[in-house]
Amino acid sequence: MPPGGPLLLGLSGALLYHYRRHLGLRLLLAGSMLAYFTSIPFSAALLNRALQTTPPLTLPLSSWPQSAAIVVLGGGLHQDAPEYGSGPTLHARTLGRLRYAAHLARLSSLPVLASGGPPRADVPSEAELMREVLQEEFGISPVLVENRSRDTWENALYSAALLRERGIETVLLVSNAAHLPRAAAAFTAQGLRVIAAPTLFFNQRLQPLDPQSWLPSVTAIEDMHYAAHEWLGQVWYAWRSRP
Repeated sequence: MPPGGPLLLGLSGALLYHYRRHLGLRLLLAGSMLAYFTSIPFSAALLNRALQTTPPLTLPLSSWPQSAAIVVLGGGLHQDAPEYGSGPTLHARTLGRLRYAAHLARLSSLPVLASGGPPRADVPSEAELMREVLQEEFGISPVLVENRSRDTWENALYSAALLRERGIETVLLVSNAAHLPRAAAAFTAQGLRVIAAPTLFFNQRLQPLDPQSWLPSVTAIEDMHYAAHEWLGQVWYAWRSRP
């Protein structure tokens, strides 16, 4: 995925240039062009525009489903956090999702389920850390925990089992706007009714006349990396769900 893929392609061309000049030059040019186009805000906005198809949630208070739950998906851990003592803490992406889940919980009084397993056997699960933050820092309690999942598909699989034990068939699903199409499809595949609750929108404003749109930036590279991950994930989920 970008930026690694294009850079490796260009490096391969540079290494081959002295042995197979035409092939090496083509690979070098292709890698350079791909590296450029996957690092500019215009390309990132174009890709995110196609991913972020769900608008922000606008349900009026009278329309909140009563037999539902808010499901917030883990977005990763920050492994090196000495300022908090030993062990990891939540990634900024996860904290952004938690904040929105807490906001929805206050509006609706619905129960919250945090979903995310441990990245390794020697660290706590994302869901356990998420519950701790929701209860101690956001004042949301109680919080259900699904702490076995390793990816989005398992988020849906194990969360659905926990929710059905409590008679819940509808979920307000909280995640990044770019991640929600894939996440919603996984939860729908488990037979749940999904109300998408996107947050942490990436820039999707196409501004071709703005010179900044054509200058490489770290933010654009991060957005492109995430978007490429989601597109590949959608292709993989479509393949594994085929009849």
